Amino acid sequence: MVAEVSKVSNIGPREQRKRRLLGIVALTVGVAAAFLLVVYDAPRVLRAVVFFPVWMAGLGLLQARERTCIALAARGVCNLDAGEERLEDEQLVAHLRGMARSINRRALTTAVAITLLTLAFPRV
Repeated sequence: MVAEVSKVSNIGPREQRKRRLLGIVALTVGVAAAFLLVVYDAPRVLRAVVFFPVWMAGLGLLQARERTCIALAARGVCNLDAGEERLEDEQLVAHLRGMARSINRRALTTAVAITLLTLAFPRV
């Protein structure tokens, strides 16, 4: 079962594309915001707004790559492009929830690191 579980996903190709697009758009917004805030010498407190779009970018891109939606995993359902279906296998649900926690943790870590980098640039 371990080999099967390692290849499992709870979203299909269409749902992956949605999350990838969200990730790309959010990353573009986050990078643009960081650039403009640093170039225009915004106060550090204001630069912290970069966190949210970068976190969303991480969530979208990681969910697409891992083929796992954190919201669906939390509810114990999947959407393989034919609508939501409840997952009956508790071991599978537990595995997906673990993947979801990992995705969220990595997205948060990345967002914190990039936000701190944005805050590190000195004011002129």
